[in-house]
Amino acid sequence: MLGHKTSTLYRGPCRWLYRLWGVPDINARQKWSALWPYLHKLSEPLRLLDAGCGGGIWSLELAARFPAWQVIGLDKNPDAIQIATQAKERLGLANVSFICDDFLTYQASETYDLVLSVASAHYLVSEGKGKELFCAFHSWLRPGGKLLLLGPRCRDEVPSLGWLPAPMSKLRDVFSERQLHLLCQDAEFSIEELRPAVFALGTFAKQLSSLHRLVPVLVPLLYFLEWGLTTSERVPPFRRDGSAYWVLIARRD
Repeated sequence: MLGHKTSTLYRGPCRWLYRLWGVPDINARQKWSALWPYLHKLSEPLRLLDAGCGGGIWSLELAARFPAWQVIGLDKNPDAIQIATQAKERLGLANVSFICDDFLTYQASETYDLVLSVASAHYLVSEGKGKELFCAFHSWLRPGGKLLLLGPRCRDEVPSLGWLPAPMSKLRDVFSERQLHLLCQDAEFSIEELRPAVFALGTFAKQLSSLHRLVPVLVPLLYFLEWGLTTSERVPPFRRDGSAYWVLIARRD
């Protein structure tokens, strides 16, 4: 689980919690569960760009798990890059580095084998800059390199309970299946796989997690319920039409 290999960043009981359980946050666990089945099958060595790395938790975790990989985290937030760089130094990782730049201005000095985009691409797509973004993805990859993207589905395709706060994916109108096909086609990507992730039960768990600040006394009970819902939906009979995310694997032509 995400957080196992970076648990030494924390102190006291939190270190043991992360080492045994991983990152507790349900949203982060869902994203990791959606992408880890693809990441752990990749061959070594490879160059990976974590596009929209934030504070670097994915970059650091992957660098710690795969010493033969060269991992670069990219984010336009200088504070996040500073946090990620400090964490890298504390962990003593030599195979990861961080760059502060915008997606549409970053020019890679070397191409990558894999571009990883974890719930970050939809911001530019929502602004009408999807074609430019996917062309940037294309420019960063070597021929035959792959894009692994986790992005929210269109709001009408996201299951939710109306009496709970709407999940973030319910607030945006990206991505539709057709939209992803067109973006990949325009940027000369061949889609190898496009599948839904985080179904109804997982989405309900995401909605429950938004109640933590409103009713802190119920957090332990809510968390147990969120974990149970997220775990249960991994069983195929609990999967239904609609989901919170798409997982896209596309190859640069």
